[in-house]
Amino acid sequence: MEINFNAVYVKSPFLQVVRNSDCAVIWHSLFGYPKIIPAETLEFIELFSKPTTICLQLGNELTEEDREAIEELLRCYFLVTEDFDDRAFLEEKMKGREAEIISGSLIDYFELIMSEACNFRCTYCIHFNNLETSDRINNPKKFMRFETAKETVGRYLEILRGHGKSTAEINFGGGEPLLVWSVIKQVLEYCHATYSSEFEFRFSINTNASLIMPEIAATLKEYGVEIASSLDGSREENDRVRLTKSGDGTFLQIMRGFDALAQARYPLDGIAVTVTENNFHQLDESIIDWAIARGMKNIRIDIDVVNMVEIPVEGVVTKLMSIRRYAAAKGVDVPGFWSRPAENLNEFTLESRVAFCGAVRGNSMCVGPSGNIYGCSYSTTQLGNLSEIQSFHAPGAAYHCFVRDHLTGVMEMCKGCMIEGQCAGGCNITQEFARATKTAKIERMCDFYRRMTQEILREQLREAMVLEPEFLQTAKEGGEYYAENDTQTKKTRATVDYQG
Repeated sequence: MEINFNAVYVKSPFLQVVRNSDCAVIWHSLFGYPKIIPAETLEFIELFSKPTTICLQLGNELTEEDREAIEELLRCYFLVTEDFDDRAFLEEKMKGREAEIISGSLIDYFELIMSEACNFRCTYCIHFNNLETSDRINNPKKFMRFETAKETVGRYLEILRGHGKSTAEINFGGGEPLLVWSVIKQVLEYCHATYSSEFEFRFSINTNASLIMPEIAATLKEYGVEIASSLDGSREENDRVRLTKSGDGTFLQIMRGFDALAQARYPLDGIAVTVTENNFHQLDESIIDWAIARGMKNIRIDIDVVNMVEIPVEGVVTKLMSIRRYAAAKGVDVPGFWSRPAENLNEFTLESRVAFCGAVRGNSMCVGPSGNIYGCSYSTTQLGNLSEIQSFHAPGAAYHCFVRDHLTGVMEMCKGCMIEGQCAGGCNITQEFARATKTAKIERMCDFYRRMTQEILREQLREAMVLEPEFLQTAKEGGEYYAENDTQTKKTRATVDYQG
């Protein structure tokens, strides 16, 4: 971006900073564009807290390095002209994306809600806890029939075909999908027999694993079905929160399923752990050691998203970061909903669709046993019905309104948040549950996401100090990253792309 030396520039009100004594991560809370910069560069930016010109601050003569640095600050909207309206600019960009919504071209991912029932009744269950706030839980059709699944798959593939897509991602969800294993197997066989010459299928399943027997494990392996499953700690920790309908523990049943997969030479490469008040204090690094012993490399840890734990946020943040650091040292990744905003810093709102999940981005559709369409299998917001699947994304229809109302910058509850463009409202299920139960827990979850994002960024700054000491040293000394003449010019130097 060309520099106008006499134009009046000002620091964007949307510039966000997480820093330590030597450097900082800065980003635009609407647009993204994160950069790691030394403290001196931050001081330079602060010169524009009040409107001023480049000429007044640095004169007309700049080195090539200084010019590039200032151009980068302008390109990323950290410095903007005095009359620039960041939010209005974003709004115009978002309007240009509605054509993609109403064409259906965003649809990539498809979920068959195989069962609205489950053989477990976990205390925190996102499926039942949220659905019980609506009429959806009372739908008499609890299980997916093959005829419905077959028709839905065909309609989904028509949408992909209409936009020149050849990769079909199909998930089996619920409830507990393995309660209708025979239908899942039929769908797998049908897709390969009918469409494998036209589409590459990527199958996945969300299951509690308790019903996985050797023959099921073998079939899942045969079709390359990616398996997502959960275990909430050791037997004692798990059995505090993951229960059968009769209130018994589930650890042994889950482990039988895990063992069946291992014996089929198709072991899980990770698990999800959900944290509530009942197992938070028992959760520690031992879950990482247990996972490593079973060859796992990904341990997802989530705080209950519908009943946010009544534990001080600072305590939750401290524990999660401690476990995350311990796991990283052993080569294990520990993500969660709480890491999503920091992960989203790797995408830029003005250049791509940034959202908390595929549902609010408009990439997914889920069809239940009754033929109703949802963006997420746990959602109570109906977006259409199987009978209208070819037009459910039409202008003004529920899908169009749902995705449009989740575009970056639209949600009133998010305006002014330091991670507005990266979090974009957080999990939609948290919002639905909070509205239905008239609780204020969504504010608590927002605070949690902000605190976790700050701590993740600070952690990555510390890693940058270890991995790139030459960058920080030259930042302090005014070396190759800086112009070597006057002090003010030195402050413009050394921005490097953030990698989350």
